[in-house]
Amino acid sequence: MKHISTLLFLAAFIFFIHQPEKVQAQFGGIGFGDIQNIQVDNLTDAEILNFYRQMMAQGFTIQEVGNIARARGMPASEVARLSARLNQVATGRDRDDAAAIRSIARTGDGAQLLFDQPIPLEDELLISELRRLVMERSEQDLLRELDLILEEGFPIFGVNLFAGSSLSFEPSLNIPTPIDYIFGPDDELRIEIWGAAEQSYRLNVDPDGNIRIPNLGPIRVSGLTYTEARDRILRNLSRIYSGLNADDPTRGNTFADVSLGNVRSINVSMIGEVRQPGSYTVSSLATVFNMLYAAGGPSRSGSWRQIQIIRGDDIVTEFDLYDLIVHATQTDNIRLQDQDIIRIPPYINRVRLFGEVKRPGLYEMKEGETLNDLVEFSGGFAENAYTDRIILRRKTNIQQSISDVRWPEGGDIEMRNGDEIEITELTDRYENRVRIEGPVFRAGDYEFTEGMTLLELIDKAEGTRDEAFLDRGIIIRNQANLMLESIAFSITDIREGYSDDIRLRRDDLVRISSIFDLQETFTVAVRGAVNRPDRFEYLRDMTIQDAIYLANGLRDEAASYRVEVARRVIDGDIRTKVNQIAEIFTFDIDENFRFRDRDSEFRLQPFDQIFVRTKPNYQRQLTVRIEGEVQFPGEYVLERRDSRLSDIIEQAGGLSQYASAEGASMQRILEISTTEVEREGFASRSAMLDLLNLQDVNLNRFETVNDTTYTPVGIRLQDALRNPRGNNDILVFEGDIISIPRQLQTIRVEGGVLAPVTMRYVPGRSLQSYIDAAGGTTDTGQRHRAYIVYANGEVDRVKRFLRMRSNPSVEAGATIIVPEKPPAQVMTPQQTIALTSAILNTTILLFTVIDRVVRD
Repeated sequence: MKHISTLLFLAAFIFFIHQPEKVQAQFGGIGFGDIQNIQVDNLTDAEILNFYRQMMAQGFTIQEVGNIARARGMPASEVARLSARLNQVATGRDRDDAAAIRSIARTGDGAQLLFDQPIPLEDELLISELRRLVMERSEQDLLRELDLILEEGFPIFGVNLFAGSSLSFEPSLNIPTPIDYIFGPDDELRIEIWGAAEQSYRLNVDPDGNIRIPNLGPIRVSGLTYTEARDRILRNLSRIYSGLNADDPTRGNTFADVSLGNVRSINVSMIGEVRQPGSYTVSSLATVFNMLYAAGGPSRSGSWRQIQIIRGDDIVTEFDLYDLIVHATQTDNIRLQDQDIIRIPPYINRVRLFGEVKRPGLYEMKEGETLNDLVEFSGGFAENAYTDRIILRRKTNIQQSISDVRWPEGGDIEMRNGDEIEITELTDRYENRVRIEGPVFRAGDYEFTEGMTLLELIDKAEGTRDEAFLDRGIIIRNQANLMLESIAFSITDIREGYSDDIRLRRDDLVRISSIFDLQETFTVAVRGAVNRPDRFEYLRDMTIQDAIYLANGLRDEAASYRVEVARRVIDGDIRTKVNQIAEIFTFDIDENFRFRDRDSEFRLQPFDQIFVRTKPNYQRQLTVRIEGEVQFPGEYVLERRDSRLSDIIEQAGGLSQYASAEGASMQRILEISTTEVEREGFASRSAMLDLLNLQDVNLNRFETVNDTTYTPVGIRLQDALRNPRGNNDILVFEGDIISIPRQLQTIRVEGGVLAPVTMRYVPGRSLQSYIDAAGGTTDTGQRHRAYIVYANGEVDRVKRFLRMRSNPSVEAGATIIVPEKPPAQVMTPQQTIALTSAILNTTILLFTVIDRVVRD
């Protein structure tokens, strides 16, 4: 079904592409042909409203219109604006504007009422046929017929009969010889003789029309029907077969039969209003319909009712395709002969039938045929047809007319060329319906009878359910001015006789509420060290044990001796704000959910929150990872809460002999993961960084591993090992990664230098000399703002004081970075003109002021 819906959308989209002018005219200034160039904000409310009306009349939804506009290349932002304005019209927000637009519109010198422009009938029929094809035809047939529709327009009735026709069409030869078949040259006859004598003949009719049987001579069969030719052949055979009796085969002892073998080919010409005119060579068994099928049927302007078969100079018959399509009658579907001509003249009368009929379309009508015949051709009315008023639009010599026809009284109206007949559908309104909604056993629509009361309707619905709120309900009723009226009632008062029963009217809606609909949903929350912290529905007489049980019990770290219940402070007598906003209760429970003392009598109330605290000394294992030049690299568990760098190095067996303590570095988790961003409701990680005042941090220098972002931490491992527990021996946290490199011997220079390079570290060499070794700075390089990133993550920069420059020391493994000037912003010609104009205006104003001051 989804694929078929896609085909329908493609069909509609192709239709709009092929007919942009027509759609432009229909939608009053908004056309799909150039919709990608439309600025929605520039469209008036009248244009939007007119577009919406035509869109709904043609059966398109706002979403489908958006898809078509997007496919035509309309920007997504404009599509969103168009959809928003159409939704405003759909929800009635532009009702006032719509009322104004429906007022009198003036054109020229006079005034005329602004009627909705009717959709061109050809387009309405096209859309209707496309929808029918999608629902009724196979995908292959749909695509084939869709091509035909896009090429020629809406198909006339019966055109799908010739869908998929082919020039290679041939009638079936696996049939008995037709008794009306007329033999001719090149036909093959098969003669079988059995009984007292046996013989078999396969004889061809020669150009002279004869067959030749040995010992008999020529026998003429050309121009004879099968019955005539068989009798003549059998009489001649009886001359050489004495046991063969042609008049009464039962009196002889020899029998014979004649049948048609290979048939001859004939030439038939197709002329007139035919899709593929020309001369066709077909089997002599071909009929008129076989030839029409081979030629693709009548063209769009051809007649389906008066197809002429010309033989010699005479019209031997006229074939009516409607007899075959509607009544399956083949009286005039004669067998063709050589050199026959089939002529399809132009149609004379054609009418258009659309709406609630089984086969809407264009129909050809003969003189004298009536509306009754047209309805019969269409297969009859659809199930939703409103037949008390059939709309007939007719063209006169001067103008058009419209008539209301009542069925079946008006079925004898004679159809004329150009008539348009519309069958409307039943209105979505019931003449005897009432509806009941809410907690009754059988809610829904019921038959309304005169004098029906509210209690009778409730009894028909088999009464109210237990949760029904009986003290109040409402009846929604349509008033005479179409305004809605609300009538309140109490089922309890009516049943007990305190109020009168209410008499219902047609289309009344009785609405009864449930007691659960009229109150807030009561819940309790369980949080903390439980297996499933969540909110649960409140149950009457619910206890803490019940709530913890619903939360799947306590976790291992739960401090069962510390369970708190937080309750809302509700006091109906206090009309002013008070300081206390919650009441806290503390309890002790054991692992079997049993209270101590009399706490078991405590009952929860709606919206209570239960907190199960965690044991103070409970701590899951925290790990750090150490990499590089240590004796035993890997993950290690922190033994104490105050574990430090030196402790981890000691756990790893100390540094290896190749380690460079000066270049050791550490990375720490910046606790911003994608999962946390989504959980906290931020649009992006940048939004969360802004909240943490980290928007100026260069995130490109951070490392992301498995959706976790790490930030470098500058450490001095050599000082930490030399002075454990000192200032440089910092605390380590879970997830820290400590990297101990091998001995470093290089320096990296990058940024605004001519040749970014990694070079050998020379002790005592200055930072500026390393920059010069990289070719010096570029035109945009800022030497005075150079900085250095040490291997351990610390950063230092060039300092200036009283034009005196102080360069940081350089250590092995460091990276020297020369910042670059930001690219200069080039002004556009418009900006240059605007700036020049502003300067000139300011200058002129200044001279004017000075001149006035001097004169004064």
